[in-house]
Amino acid sequence: MLKRLRRSLYLKLFLSFLATCVLFFVALAVFWNFYFSDLFYKEKKALLLERAGEVNKLLTPLQEGVMSIRELRLGIRILGRSFNGQVWLVDQRGTVLYSSFEREGLVIPKNMDSLFLEALRNKSGYSTALIPHGDSTSEHVLIYYTPIMLNDRDSVMFLLTPADDISEAVRAVRWNIVVPLMFSLLAVGLILFTLSRKLARPLQQMNSTAVAIAEGDFSKRVPIVSNDEIGQLASSFNMMVDQLEMWEDSRKDFLANVSHELRSPLTTLRGFIAAMNDGVIPAGKYPHYLKICDYEVQRLQRLVSDLLDLARIQNGTDVFHPEPIHVLAKTEEVLDWLLPSFQSKKLRVHVRLPHPGNPPIVCLLDPDRYAQIVQNLLYNAIQFTPAGGEITVELDADANQFMFTLRDTGIGMSDDEMQRIWDRFFKADRSRGERTDGTGLGLTIVKHLVSGMRGHIEVESELGVGTQFRLSFPLYTMTSGLEPAQPHDPAV
Repeated sequence: MLKRLRRSLYLKLFLSFLATCVLFFVALAVFWNFYFSDLFYKEKKALLLERAGEVNKLLTPLQEGVMSIRELRLGIRILGRSFNGQVWLVDQRGTVLYSSFEREGLVIPKNMDSLFLEALRNKSGYSTALIPHGDSTSEHVLIYYTPIMLNDRDSVMFLLTPADDISEAVRAVRWNIVVPLMFSLLAVGLILFTLSRKLARPLQQMNSTAVAIAEGDFSKRVPIVSNDEIGQLASSFNMMVDQLEMWEDSRKDFLANVSHELRSPLTTLRGFIAAMNDGVIPAGKYPHYLKICDYEVQRLQRLVSDLLDLARIQNGTDVFHPEPIHVLAKTEEVLDWLLPSFQSKKLRVHVRLPHPGNPPIVCLLDPDRYAQIVQNLLYNAIQFTPAGGEITVELDADANQFMFTLRDTGIGMSDDEMQRIWDRFFKADRSRGERTDGTGLGLTIVKHLVSGMRGHIEVESELGVGTQFRLSFPLYTMTSGLEPAQPHDPAV
């Protein structure tokens, strides 16, 4: 329990604030005590200093032999009565030689020895002390001590004046200082206790929520009870939990989708292989079913390849190697690669390029990744455009960016499908078109590649009319040394 309390942030905050306030109040009390004490003693100190000067004036004629001892005693007695105090002239042994009161021949009190030694070291000053009167009474006095020369010897002069009235006033002031400070300290302690709990409670709740999340419970949230920095921290923490919950759901969906995509071809392969091993399929049908098995293996290879590619893109692991490329020429290369696919499905392809006299269009892109983007978009258009349809590729540029537009006359998409086409493993409704052999990762990869190369992509579609993809990339200004592309045949 004690170890837990020592580790508690709430206790540390409370004790730190309380210690700071205690030190402040103690310093304030000490300052006020010295200030008022000095204020109350100020007049009496000035009076003692003045009377000490008068005594020194009496000692000068005594040293010169002009004044007698009797006259000196009379003078210091008169001066003592003027400030209602006493004057002591003390020799080197601490014995009172001359006094305004009946003190001659007596040794000074023990509690004045330190003042006596200070004076013998040629120092003057003020102090307070209790001077005994008889055996049972004592008087609180203010003392002024200073070194003097008496009978050509070092001596000490003490001037004492009653200070009981001042000490009573000082004690009253001290109580008037201490009592309010104690009540203030108590009030501040209560405030600090409440404030520390208020500051520490959200952190404790965050800690318990974090422990619950680490154990897999994403339903916990931190209550937001304020709009200050603590409330903002709680809100940010809840946002983080929401994001973690979304990622966890996405992870589960991803695993379920991967499992489904892998299970389907593996089940097909296992079924055909078992059927051939059991002799259910005649030997003459082996080539046909082996062809189906080869198709499923290729499908698995594409799925694994796309998954690895997507993982590298999302993790940013050595994905992009940008360089200035001539995007028109690169786009034409991809179109040439896919020419057999266009022809096998009898699709008409229209390519619209800028005017040949325009400056070359150069962007800072990874050439292989750009080719992958264009190839995936064109492959998607081929898959969902019926035979005899049209695909239009339009390339253009303005002062800041290069635009690539791809339109097809395919089956189109609904609004819900357009919202989900960037999701992993999402495939359009197969009931509205031919069977496709895609993995459902192509457009997801396209989205990440475009964003990774500082580009932008958007889609428009209408059911039964077709789909348009439009992507753009910032231009690269250093175009020297690159030749403009030759215009492509307007129809393939």
